[in-house]
Amino acid sequence: MRWALLSDERAGVTLVAAALMAVMLLVGVVLHDVAAIYGTRGRAQTAADAAAKAAGLELTPYFGVGSDPHGAAREYAARNGAELLECTCGAGGRYVWVTVRVSMGAHLLLVGGRRAKVTATARCYLDPAPGATESSTTSTLSI
Repeated sequence: MRWALLSDERAGVTLVAAALMAVMLLVGVVLHDVAAIYGTRGRAQTAADAAAKAAGLELTPYFGVGSDPHGAAREYAARNGAELLECTCGAGGRYVWVTVRVSMGAHLLLVGGRRAKVTATARCYLDPAPGATESSTTSTLSI
C-alpha cells in the first residue's frame, strides 16, 4: 500500500507548483529590496552632485553669488531630501568635497524591516576658466 502512494503521479505537478510559488515569492522580496536600495542610492548621488555643484558655483569668480559654499551645499542637499554630513573646500577653493546621507523611505523586507542609510560623496574641481568644472561621484550603503 505504501509503495502505491509513492508511485502515484497524479498530484506531482501541484507539489512542483507550490515549490515554485515559494521561490518566486522569495525572489520578489529580494527584488523589492534591491530596487529600493538602488533608488535610494540614486537619490543620494543626485543630492551629493547638486550640493557639490552648488558649493562649487558659490566659489567661482564668474558665478559666485556669495561666499558661503557650506550653506549652498546644505540647501541643495536638503532640497533633494538628504542631510549634509561634510563639505570641505581645499587647494585655495579649487575643489569641493561634499558628503550627504539619505535615509531610505522604504523598509527592507529581508533584514527585518530596518531602514537603510545611503551615503554619497561628490567632488567638484574648479577651473578658473569660465564654465569649466569637472565632477566625480561615489556612494556607499549602510544598513
